Amino acid sequence: MKLTSSEYKEIAREALKGNWGKAVGAMLIAACLGAFCTSLFFISHFMLVMGVSIRVFENLPHYFLIMVVIGIVLAVFFFFAGGPARFGYIDFNLALLDRREATPSMVLNRFSMVWKGLYMKIALFAYELFFTLLLIVPGIVTMYAYAMVPYILEEKQDYTVGKAMKMSRKIMRGHKWELFCLRFSFFGWYLLSILTFGLALFYVLPYMNAAEAVFYNEISGRADAFYGREEPEEE
Repeated sequence: MKLTSSEYKEIAREALKGNWGKAVGAMLIAACLGAFCTSLFFISHFMLVMGVSIRVFENLPHYFLIMVVIGIVLAVFFFFAGGPARFGYIDFNLALLDRREATPSMVLNRFSMVWKGLYMKIALFAYELFFTLLLIVPGIVTMYAYAMVPYILEEKQDYTVGKAMKMSRKIMRGHKWELFCLRFSFFGWYLLSILTFGLALFYVLPYMNAAEAVFYNEISGRADAFYGREEPEEE
């Protein structure tokens, strides 16, 4: 049974009830480690910064050169840390839905998966870039087809990135528009975030990521997930 965006969000709010402080803490840790940067955006931005820095290296003032070097070092750190932080943040949100103990420190518990996270970023970047260069629409479709890869790798840690991508394509078949609608339903909240100079993001990001975790639970059929549904009565 498919749920509507409103139902996904309702279940997310129920899971977040009494856990908002933890959710904001987990979101801040994940954000500081680059967990929310998409592979296509992050790698393209990093390559651009590196290219520009190399070209103008000799013409930079000393103090600005130091800032660029620090920026590159941080970018490399985020590039490696973003994947594991994403896995840990997904684990946190799934724990909320499963009614397991959820703590912000869970975001830091997946750094043993750093190489898998790196490979995931590179693989997704290659696919997204290839189809985006063909046409914008195929690029967007590809991005949604592989949207569940981080969730699958977190839940099934023995999977390779390739196997997770294959499974993501399978479970997202017929659900891409559904996920697009769910994400678009937060558009008004993002406008509010602009008006509040980003303060509303402390509410929006935990809310949206919890709702997306509900979406994964629904389409993947995780048996132990909490859906807020009553069990049917036996006749």
